[in-house]
Amino acid sequence: MVGANANEEFVQEFLVESTENLDQLDRDLIALEQAPGDEERLASIFRTVHTIKGNSGFFGFSKLGALTHSGEHLLGRLRDGKLRLDDRVTGSLYSMVDAVRAILRTIETTGSEGDHDFRDLAQRLTAVAAGEPVAAPPSPAVAEAAAEVETPAAATPAPASPATAERSAAESSIRVDVGLVGSILDLVGELVLARNELRSIDTDDPAMLAAAHRINSVTNALQETAVKTRLQPIEHVFNKFPRTVRDLAVACGKEVQLSIDGGDTELDRTLIESIRDPLTHLVRNAVDHGIEAPDVRMARGKPPAGSLGLRAFNESGQVTIEVEDDGGGIAVAAVREKAIAKGLVTAEQSATLPDERILQFIFEPGFSTAAKVTSVSGRGVGMDVVRTNIEAIGGTVDIHSRPGVGTTVRVRVPLTLAIMPALIVRVAGERLAIPQAAVRELVPLESTGDRDGATDALQGRPRIEGLDDTPVIRLRGRLLPVVFLDEFLGLCDRGPRRAGGTAVIVRIDDHEFGLVIDGVRQGASAADSTGVGETASLSTVVVKPIGSLLAQIGLYAGATVLGDGAVVLILDLRGILRATHLPPVREAERAATAAAVSLSDRYLVCHTARGRRIALPLERITRLENLPATHLESLGERHVVRRGDGFTPVVDADRLLGGNAATAADALNLVVVGGPEGPVGVAVGRILDVLPAESPLQPALAAPGVCGTLALGGLATEVLDISQGLAW
Repeated sequence: MVGANANEEFVQEFLVESTENLDQLDRDLIALEQAPGDEERLASIFRTVHTIKGNSGFFGFSKLGALTHSGEHLLGRLRDGKLRLDDRVTGSLYSMVDAVRAILRTIETTGSEGDHDFRDLAQRLTAVAAGEPVAAPPSPAVAEAAAEVETPAAATPAPASPATAERSAAESSIRVDVGLVGSILDLVGELVLARNELRSIDTDDPAMLAAAHRINSVTNALQETAVKTRLQPIEHVFNKFPRTVRDLAVACGKEVQLSIDGGDTELDRTLIESIRDPLTHLVRNAVDHGIEAPDVRMARGKPPAGSLGLRAFNESGQVTIEVEDDGGGIAVAAVREKAIAKGLVTAEQSATLPDERILQFIFEPGFSTAAKVTSVSGRGVGMDVVRTNIEAIGGTVDIHSRPGVGTTVRVRVPLTLAIMPALIVRVAGERLAIPQAAVRELVPLESTGDRDGATDALQGRPRIEGLDDTPVIRLRGRLLPVVFLDEFLGLCDRGPRRAGGTAVIVRIDDHEFGLVIDGVRQGASAADSTGVGETASLSTVVVKPIGSLLAQIGLYAGATVLGDGAVVLILDLRGILRATHLPPVREAERAATAAAVSLSDRYLVCHTARGRRIALPLERITRLENLPATHLESLGERHVVRRGDGFTPVVDADRLLGGNAATAADALNLVVVGGPEGPVGVAVGRILDVLPAESPLQPALAAPGVCGTLALGGLATEVLDISQGLAW
């Protein structure tokens, strides 16, 4: 029994490949007999037998390996001109082919090579190679019949009818040209477009609806199957790295242990070929630059052998590949100095950039921090090509490093480039497609055209804040930059910021931002600009190439055709990211906070009912209201004010500050502030003015209900702690 039984999938692939090789050997031997001087044909026969021998050794098939080794030796003598091709040589080779085929059948049937002894045939091959006289070999037919009698009687399967007999490994699979598979996938794409067009037809005919539903189901299944025909395990790339790492480690004088995980993760064959070179470069960098020499590692308290890991897994409709080492990490200071020296950033700018952003300079052309150029790396070429090649197939690459701990490079690529799910959105009367893999959520924005602020505030919708050149939205306590697609794409003239619409929150690498749109398509119609319903359309689109003029813009990844025949451009989110120069998430939050300073620096100054001077940040205030006191309703110790079909909680400013509420007045002055659970009204005695801050906020002067004190209008003023008010 062989050790390879632990993985039948690989054994089956070996059987299929070896059977095909034997069929090719039969054809090549016949051709060689007709043209004994054909050196290329002889070399091809030698390579085929050598491949079978090598695979046999890998799976532990010792008899098969010994037999093919003898045949390879004979072929080597022929190739070197030590022997002349005659009937004795060709007959022995045919006998070897028949015996190998019989062994393969036994392996497929029993899982082992069987009990038959092939030493006589191996000795015959050796003797022929040495030019010694031997008895005439049996005919191929006789050899094949004898080989079938190798199979142990106990292991011989019972006869089965043709209808129930299991197919052999070679019969259960076929090899198809990649171009033909691509053509099939293109035709499936056209079928998907026709399906989409059929679904867009408005009809009440039950027969038509039933047929459309059936076609939709079959098309979905066909599409999924067609895509799978192009998928291959990523181990086809990973399998070359053990040797690569071993050779590099020897050349660099290092010890490296390689671990591989997720080799069975599948990826489009064309993408597998595209990532082969980038991954090779990342592995070479990890061994040469990342992992330290054994003596250095031991001095740092690490084991002498470094660890290098390759990992692949599916994530959010994409394939993520990680190259991780436990080496010395990347010296961020050295990268910063090199970036300044190359003029990529000024010293002042670099001081404000986080480490994650500094590391991105490694992907710039000609960038290298290597102290010397080696045969492996250090010339400043490679990492920029890595990013270029990965982005060319719609992927992303980012890098994370900790000094002394190690570096992780993360590559994300789509499963396939031919068909993908996308969100169809409306912008200034046009429709655009956004790749679904990057979409995180859809957020309806606050609108002001049809009310005084109460309706949307009750729903707690975010609104556009910040300066005109840095618009942001506040989402669950975070500030995210936003891009108005209609202005950015030149679909409308730039004017005053409009309210309403929807923000599509997308994430690319370490960047998260919002795309402001008018709405999304819902079913066969379009969603209005007030929000996104549960039926928002995620369409399966067939990606078509775009012309060179559009491609040069760098904002579109392709085009697709919708069911109604309309051509829709697919947004290249990475291109938008580059064009807008949006910073990474953490840096974006700092920039957005700075952009909102003009509002944060202004405060609404009030007196409580008991005369205490307080202030509230203007940016948090939704509206001001003056209501009759009779509108205030009690819920135990809590109070609310009815607003349409809902209620707004009300807290008294004096009670929020730890005191008692004053005697109720005839009128109620409310300062309504927005919060994640909806608006809350703060009852004050009198509203004084809106004033700019004249000093920094001093948290040291905080008190119950007060987050700090600052100067407003020349007077010390306590800033109300709104978070306590929002807690009601």
